[in-house]
Amino acid sequence: MMTKYGVVGTGYFGAELARFMSKVEGAKITAIYDPVNAAPIAKELNCVATATMEALCSHPDVDCVIIASPNYLHKAPVIAAAKAGKHVFCEKPIALNYQDCKDMVDACKEAGVTFMAGHVMNFFHGVRHAKALIKAGEIGEVTQVHTKRNGFEDVQDEISWKKIRAKSGGHLYHHIHELDCTLFIM
Repeated sequence: MMTKYGVVGTGYFGAELARFMSKVEGAKITAIYDPVNAAPIAKELNCVATATMEALCSHPDVDCVIIASPNYLHKAPVIAAAKAGKHVFCEKPIALNYQDCKDMVDACKEAGVTFMAGHVMNFFHGVRHAKALIKAGEIGEVTQVHTKRNGFEDVQDEISWKKIRAKSGGHLYHHIHELDCTLFIM
């Protein structure tokens, strides 16, 4: 069975996610929407670049919508996808406040579609292995956890939305994977 995906937001992460999904057996990227750079990504992935987010969400060749837009722009596409009867994978954090989260979850419940937040690290083999070791008592009692994100961010010509707290939510929202993993393995 082939699941057809539409992607809202093809900046760095959205484009990488679309590229990855296009290589997954049983998955096909059929449509993308991004007001800035949809055309080159659509050409690269041989899919449709829709003119609007609503057009992507209502596209007949889309079963599931991946929301990879900036954090502060998640609510509208999640609700539009749900209303169109599409399943939704929304990058973390799903929203920057409780009411937006509730509205999105409620819209998906009302539409009877699956809504998944992008807490993908819990599916990583190493994280699951750590959870199994802790559960089996093989590493003793865990009394403290320290997490660290390794990596780098390229120098940017302009200030990214990620550096603006009102748009990103701040560091906790960027490093939510570490908190989520810690809670998952304990």
